[in-house]
This record gives sequence, C-alpha cells and structure tokens, in this order.
Amino acid sequence: MSLKKTYSFQIQPQDVDFQFRVTMAAFANILLTTAGYNADDNGFGLRRLHEMNCAWVLSRLAIEMTRFPEQYEKISVETWVEEVGRANTTRNFCIRDEKGEIIANACSFWVFFDMETRRAKDLLTLEGIHDFANGEPGLIEKPIKLGSVDEGTDYDGFKVKYSDIDINGHVSSMRYIQWISDCFSLSCYRKCAISRFEINYVQEMLFDDFVEIVGCEPEKGDFRFEIRKDDKVACRARVVF
Repeated sequence: MSLKKTYSFQIQPQDVDFQFRVTMAAFANILLTTAGYNADDNGFGLRRLHEMNCAWVLSRLAIEMTRFPEQYEKISVETWVEEVGRANTTRNFCIRDEKGEIIANACSFWVFFDMETRRAKDLLTLEGIHDFANGEPGLIEKPIKLGSVDEGTDYDGFKVKYSDIDINGHVSSMRYIQWISDCFSLSCYRKCAISRFEINYVQEMLFDDFVEIVGCEPEKGDFRFEIRKDDKVACRARVVF
C-alpha cells in the first residue's frame, strides 16, 4: 500500500485573477480538496468523522510558490501524512506541472475537532490513523507559530456573512486567505508574486462576527497580518513577495 497519493486538477476560469494566474485562495482550496480526497481514500474522510460528530480543522498552513499555474493548466498534487501526534497531524504536498517540474510545495497541520465541544480531540482516539503516517518530511520549512502584530495599519473591517461559513459552521479556511490576499493592490500583484504564504488559525469566527484586519511590513516585501474579532486574534498570517 502506497502512503503517497497523487491527484490531478485543471485550473478553471473561476480560480484565476486578472492576470490569468491561480489565486492563492483557489490554490489553497485545491490543496485542501486533495487532503479531503486522500483522507477519504485512507478511511478517515469527513463523512466518517461527521458520523462521530467530528471534523478535520486546518490549524496551520505554509505554501511556497516557484510559479503560479495559469488558466486551464493541468497540475498534479502529491500528498502524504508525515506524522500523527496527539494534538495534530502533519500533511505535506508537492505540486508539479504537466512537465513534471515542481511549481510549489506546502505543509499543513490539522486537528481532530469535536463539533459539540468546539475543541480539539486527542488523535490517539482515532483508531488506525497512525498507520498512514510515513515519516517523510516535506520540501519546505514547516509552518511556525507566528508572532503578534502589535503596531499595524488597519486594512479592513466588515461582518462575517452567509457566504463565509462552511459546513463546520464557522468561517472557511479559504475565506481568511482571500481576505489577506485582498489587502494588496493590483499594481502590487503586477510587480511581484507571492513566494511564501503562511497562516495560523487561532480561534474560529462565526456568522455576524466583526472582522478587523491589521498588518505591518517589518522587512521589505515581508508582511504580517492579524485578523481579529472583539479584539481577540482569530488568525495570523505572513505574506512574502
């Protein structure tokens, strides 16, 4: 039994921006879709977890891009579970183009989430999942715990709406990435491309919560963000151009 699986995708028109390149949010969504497919194949997909009133929730994600695939381009996403601890599981990704050249890598941390208590559960209680960890590290630095943004610029403020909510009843992982991506102008994206995107999910956001986005640029081309609700941190992100 192979513990590494590869899934194929084609970049669709709704996935790209004004330059016909896949957006970071759409690209991350492809990675999460891949994770879902592989979890299903391994017998630990959302349908099984929902029967237990549980779910997988993304806690950290790091993506490094060599180049952004374009509209209608076909890509392959190889994924595997590196390790399973008590608190989280580490899943890696390697993305290639049709020539087989690596265009991106990613690493993600996931928690086993109890839908009733809204808290993480011990992964040791999920029998058999450890059999799918192969111990192979990814090709990029793992996502780290990002520091706070103590002095930053106010970028945006708005309420969480219907279209922001996913099947777990909170703001979808992709929406945070979209909100952060929207903090930059079109001229910024014309001049340069994101080389690393990193995000920590700290606290779930729910319908009608008020979103505040603050950010700073401690080093040129290296941006840090916080998304807050009620002055509490919901997530932190880092964007490197």
